Amino acid sequence: MKTHIRTTIFLVSTLMIGMYGLQTHTVNAQFDVSKCNREENESDCRKRLEDLAKEIQVINGGIQLQDQNQAKLGAEITQLNGEIKKTSTEIKKKNSLIQNIKSDIVEREQSLEQLNQKLQREKESLEKILRKRYELDDSTVFEFILSNEQVSDFYEDAPAFSYVQDSLSDSFAIIDQLKVDIYGQKSELEKKREEEDAAKYGLQVEQKKIEDQKKERDQALAVSEQAEASLTQLRAIREKEIQEITSKLFELRDLAGGGIPFGDAYAFAKEASKKTGVRPAFILAILEQESNLGKNVGTCNRNTNEPIWSDIMPGPTSGSWRDDQTIYQSLMKKLGRPLVGTPLSCPIKVNGQYSGWGGAMGPSQFIPTTWQSYESRIAKSVGVSVANPWNAQHAIHATALYVSDLGAGAQTYTAEREAACKYYSGRSCSDPSVKNAFYGDGVMNRTVRIQANIDIIERQ
Repeated sequence: MKTHIRTTIFLVSTLMIGMYGLQTHTVNAQFDVSKCNREENESDCRKRLEDLAKEIQVINGGIQLQDQNQAKLGAEITQLNGEIKKTSTEIKKKNSLIQNIKSDIVEREQSLEQLNQKLQREKESLEKILRKRYELDDSTVFEFILSNEQVSDFYEDAPAFSYVQDSLSDSFAIIDQLKVDIYGQKSELEKKREEEDAAKYGLQVEQKKIEDQKKERDQALAVSEQAEASLTQLRAIREKEIQEITSKLFELRDLAGGGIPFGDAYAFAKEASKKTGVRPAFILAILEQESNLGKNVGTCNRNTNEPIWSDIMPGPTSGSWRDDQTIYQSLMKKLGRPLVGTPLSCPIKVNGQYSGWGGAMGPSQFIPTTWQSYESRIAKSVGVSVANPWNAQHAIHATALYVSDLGAGAQTYTAEREAACKYYSGRSCSDPSVKNAFYGDGVMNRTVRIQANIDIIERQ
């Protein structure tokens, strides 16, 4: 048992030394967080975030280990406290029993003293009687005559003396037997007292042993609690650094223009999550993948020198299955916005030439046809009459509703990855006709990182 406790203390101490080395290394190679709002340092800062996240995982493992150690030690201490209490109760019982035995021995000694006193008195009485009798035996006739006693009286006294003598002899025998019995009882009591004293000593030795075991566990528990406190402090330092780096990176994006501040985006994502069951981190990962949270919403349709909406959207005469142009015109009229001047996504360029269709709108990059199918639900979700794809809150709710319909509300890795692939192409990640698994994988990687940042924010 002692070996187990020493091993526990050694392991905890080793962990604390390792933590100290980790802290020392960090101090000697401090990372300059202030540089993370400069674009040329973004990759280094993101690498630092990854390293810190890994370190926090290790620290969390150490904290979990200490929690387990403390739970085990706490249970053992509780058990030992129970054993100490039980042993103390037994020792008290032994003390009470030994005290009762001592009282019984004193009573026997008092009885023996009383019998000895009685025996002494009766011996003295017998001595007087015998002396009297011997005096009669030695009396001469002359003395008898001088005594003026009758002859009949002389002979009458002799049987009385004899009777008293016999009675006293019987009393002596009874007293002697009583003394033998009482001495026997006293001897038995003294023997029992010795046995109880020995048993009490054994209990005291056992109690001391248990108390020593409890002391060892108390020491191990204190070491473990100290280790956990140090780990928790170190984790707080790392989380603070993550928060500072993340804040700088968000500042970098916001300074670049057009982006949704992360605090606002997260607040809108939490709103949407409550209504759809989709994780905020996954919603934000989709938006980050699509438009870097509204920073990249397209470069077409900004002015007449670029391809405009009618050049990049399919219309009623384009031979496409959808008519985005008509829907777009209707939407812009309801929003009171000009058809040209609002950024839209451009078609993909192949060999320097646009290929396919563009026209995706806002941070969520919905095409007009898809937006129209969700427009009433989006408006209801945010409490407006007309939903606006360029409004950050509306766009985030739109994404949440869409991926919820695609199964992301299940909040499993597979369900979210499939929803991401379908968000991108309308097809499953495993569909052989399209190669869109990269999109699902990218979204899930972003989700992990964003969730780590959210966890830090929520712990503040």
